[in-house]
Amino acid sequence: MGFLDDAINKTKEVFDVACQKTGEVVTTEKQKFNIASLKSKREKDFADLGRIYFELVKKDNDLDDETRNLVDAIIEKNEEIARLNADIQNIKNKRVCPRCSANIDINSAFCNSCGAKLD
Repeated sequence: MGFLDDAINKTKEVFDVACQKTGEVVTTEKQKFNIASLKSKREKDFADLGRIYFELVKKDNDLDDETRNLVDAIIEKNEEIARLNADIQNIKNKRVCPRCSANIDINSAFCNSCGAKLD
């Protein structure tokens, strides 16, 4: 029975090592997921901080050239986005409510969403 006991003990040791390695892999993958999640949240925070900074400095005339160029580029892109959105609204015979930004019929006197009077 010594051979069978040895085989059972070796099998148990192998099983224990396999379970330990599996646990390590699962723990490692969870940590990698947590890192990726934190990095994603950090990128959102950077973007939010950038938006806040942009709003603070967009009219500041004392910016260094690099910052001024970035601010001007963002302003130009915002203006182009607004123009393209207006084109889309015209094609659809719609406009945007100035109060709630809902899409409404171009001939509406009031916003269907918030009830604002339109001119």
